[in-house]
Amino acid sequence: MTAEKTINSLFEDIEAWKVFASGHAEGRVSRGERGGLKLEYDFHEGGGFVALRRELAFAMPETYELRFDLKGSGAANDFEFKLADRAGVNVWRHRREGLVLGSEWLGLRICERDLPFAWGPAGGGAAAAIGAVEFVVTAAAGGRGVLEICNTRIENQSLHLPLDVTASSGADAASVLTDKNNARWQADEADAEPWWMVDFGRRHRFGGLLIEWPEAGVARSFEVHGSDDGNAWTLLRRVLNARGAKNHLALPGSETRFLRLAFSDAAAASLHRLQLKPDAFSRLPNEFIHHVAADFPRGWFPRYWHREQSYWTVVGTPEGGRRALINEEGLLETDEGAFSIEPFIVTDGGLLTWADVSTRIALPEDGEPMPSVEWRAEGLTLEILPWLRGSGRDLELAVKYRLQCDRPHNGAKLVLALRPFQVTPPWQAFRNMGGRANLQKIECGTNGVVADGKQVSFSPPASRIGAATFDEGGVLADLAENQMPQSARVDDESGLASAAIEWVLASGEMTLEVTIRVPYFENTAPAPEISRDDAMREWQRVLGGIGWQVPDAAKDAIATLRTACAQILINRDGAALQPGARRYTRSWIRDGVIMGAALAKCGLANPFKRFMEWYAQFQRDDGFVFCVVDRDGADPLVEHDSHGQFIWGVREAHRATDDTAFVVACFDRVARAAGHLIALRRQRMGEHYRSGELAACFGLLPESASHEGYLAHPVHSYWDDFWALRGLQAAAELASVIGRSEDAALWKNEADAFLRDVVRSIENVIAARHLKYIPGSVEWADFDPTATANAVSQLDFADALPQGPLQQTFATYLEGFRRRQDPELPWTNYSAYEIRIIGAMVRLGKRAEANELLEFFLADRRPLEWNQWPEISWRDPRSPGHLGDLPHTWIAAEYVIALLSMIASEREADDSLILAAGMPCSWIGDEGFEVRGLPTRHGKLNFRIATSGADAIQVHVDGLRELPAGGLWIEPPLPPGARIDTHVGDGKRVEVKSLPFVAKLILIVPPQTGDPV
Repeated sequence: MTAEKTINSLFEDIEAWKVFASGHAEGRVSRGERGGLKLEYDFHEGGGFVALRRELAFAMPETYELRFDLKGSGAANDFEFKLADRAGVNVWRHRREGLVLGSEWLGLRICERDLPFAWGPAGGGAAAAIGAVEFVVTAAAGGRGVLEICNTRIENQSLHLPLDVTASSGADAASVLTDKNNARWQADEADAEPWWMVDFGRRHRFGGLLIEWPEAGVARSFEVHGSDDGNAWTLLRRVLNARGAKNHLALPGSETRFLRLAFSDAAAASLHRLQLKPDAFSRLPNEFIHHVAADFPRGWFPRYWHREQSYWTVVGTPEGGRRALINEEGLLETDEGAFSIEPFIVTDGGLLTWADVSTRIALPEDGEPMPSVEWRAEGLTLEILPWLRGSGRDLELAVKYRLQCDRPHNGAKLVLALRPFQVTPPWQAFRNMGGRANLQKIECGTNGVVADGKQVSFSPPASRIGAATFDEGGVLADLAENQMPQSARVDDESGLASAAIEWVLASGEMTLEVTIRVPYFENTAPAPEISRDDAMREWQRVLGGIGWQVPDAAKDAIATLRTACAQILINRDGAALQPGARRYTRSWIRDGVIMGAALAKCGLANPFKRFMEWYAQFQRDDGFVFCVVDRDGADPLVEHDSHGQFIWGVREAHRATDDTAFVVACFDRVARAAGHLIALRRQRMGEHYRSGELAACFGLLPESASHEGYLAHPVHSYWDDFWALRGLQAAAELASVIGRSEDAALWKNEADAFLRDVVRSIENVIAARHLKYIPGSVEWADFDPTATANAVSQLDFADALPQGPLQQTFATYLEGFRRRQDPELPWTNYSAYEIRIIGAMVRLGKRAEANELLEFFLADRRPLEWNQWPEISWRDPRSPGHLGDLPHTWIAAEYVIALLSMIASEREADDSLILAAGMPCSWIGDEGFEVRGLPTRHGKLNFRIATSGADAIQVHVDGLRELPAGGLWIEPPLPPGARIDTHVGDGKRVEVKSLPFVAKLILIVPPQTGDPV
């Protein structure tokens, strides 16, 4: 169906419109004036949104004007018009903030440039095949009100041939707007001021031009002008020395009636074809490059320019700070938002790009963060081996490229191109990051290249070096012809300059090695000569605090743990722990305490303590702890989990370091945060919270955006409450450490009362909303097993929660998780935060389920060989959807904590330590599983467990400075139906009463037990 027919009759069928709303917000639709719709909405003193939605299929034109009339009543809220694609996952949105409507009709006009891509796996582009239309009111001031909409109509303003085309001289000027193969316009040789012009007949919006020339290799300079009357002209673009087969010109936001190309001389004045591109062609700088890449051979541009996901990882040092990125195809981003180095191979068979080779990516076997990329094609192998060397202001990026030929050849060339592209794709856009980089000035010398002031040096010397501007066609057009760009110096105003550096593997030679060096700071001494092997040994030292001897079945899991810890260190900025290398270069207290705790559990407690000391300054005088800090300062967003997390972090850092002076230094801020939590609770303890609808909120923390899950509609979040509970308990423990017994008693009693109120609230919401699961919040009563898992595994409130709903929460999650494995079931994405559910399964005694989840998440690393996860994992791994950041080191930390709970689970509730509670049988076969020096709050644990024949398990435990007050237990994996031959308990566990503990556990194994867990 056409857009005109659909939009012009949009409200004819009122029954086709559905109302949906978030939280407690409500809406009702009825027939309005002028045959339109009337939406009555009420936010009930809260936030959220109310939306009208109709599903119907139609195609949007490239250039259009959409109009409709609005009126209504109510406070200043935000209005949105949205289109969704036919799968319902990609959305385009027009937004008017703080729109106040009255009794008079307001006409709204929306053209294609007012409806940008908002979100979805498509990653960008213009609205085309549509499946649904929405009108949305989003709470700003909130309250209740009315929105009336009528008179929807759309005008297709796309151009239609023929158009009025003229030229200063020459024939067939109009043919260049057609798709005829023989189309050509050529100015007369005697034409001193040649030009070509088109009259659109009216002002027309467009985004750029694609010009195809009759022949390549001719240097052409020209200007593009626009005019509304054909007399007064405005310069839109100047092009110098264009010499490729085609030129893409970005003209964002252009609107004119006349368009003219004025050439510098008659020899350059010829055209084969000219395409006028719509606004979407250059609406954003990154969108322009997407369109350019589509017109060239695959491989000439990085994969993501074809709207395909390309995964990357970090290259850094244990001290954090500056870091590089490398992607699966070998594109190497030198610094945040900076240009990249991309390899190419030229043989007598032509140009080889990432699209022409098979690639293999890898880390060292034990998980050290030393990524590599390997290309294989046509008897050639190219290894790309990056690392960072030096420290502080002497830091530099080093990359070794090793080209090897495994059979006789006629010569091959390694070309490294400096390109104005980042490793992170456009859908990761944030600040200056994502997609294109700015590269304007390049100077080529015999010993290196200077790119926008940054020195790129190399050895051995290159055979040829050259640079090119974007208008000249960049470097790829030359490389494809086995040529090199001829300029030694370029200044590209578009910021899309590039350079090529060439080395020759002569006939008879089998190996060529090239090393590139890029310093991170100017005017510094040369970085120490630290080889990649030296960097590898340093990582082995940093990660060597725990000794692991594990069977093959467990090696991948342990290697991933080591990688996770290393990546947490790499993502740091000084003392600040950050969950990402680019998009998430911010420090959330929430992420930070989990990352710090993961490091501490792996013997790296000092970075955790430094982080807590640093973050302590970001607190108001009333005790409020800011939720996140970045280079712009502290964010005032209210997330009430932050206060408890700060206290908990101080306590965990103390447990890991046993540094009483640290507690003394932090205690005033701990006390203020604890006081703030108590004051917040008192806001929900008035008489009007003791009965009625508000009774479920009694004694809780007030509404907040919480863990960013409720940004659109702050709620009473149990996530906040559980963190606050553990924060108050941690404050009591810290008070006891320094002899503040009165404070300790006060905060313990407050925590006890708080826990009763939280559990009562959960039970009330379950009863009132007829739930079978633990809700995430009071208002939404939402199913959020990942948040509930935090209360169970990390904070250990499993025994305090209603047991039936708790068990059903994870049973329901597992049902959905297993359905997601069905290739026929539709789903879009998930978040690997779900990894923390592994720990919840261990805590609830569900060993098989914990291992089922572990196997899945290890298999779904993105990419698997680099031992990492993004924040968002899309069903189609190549879907160009936002990833959050990669590697996402909060998720890495959740993995570390979950995995270690399978080996040694520390229970906060009863101060017990349970060994092997999540380990599968495959981990204790062969030579067994051994860990030495594993930190716990009771000292460093040495633990070995191994099968001894079919009916016994050998265990050895020592190293702790004390036995936990709640007991030290071993719960080994057993064959189905088997039990330990013991006179105490159910035969599933044994208690360790003294250390060292060496025992052979005899199993009673029934016959035909089947496969072990």
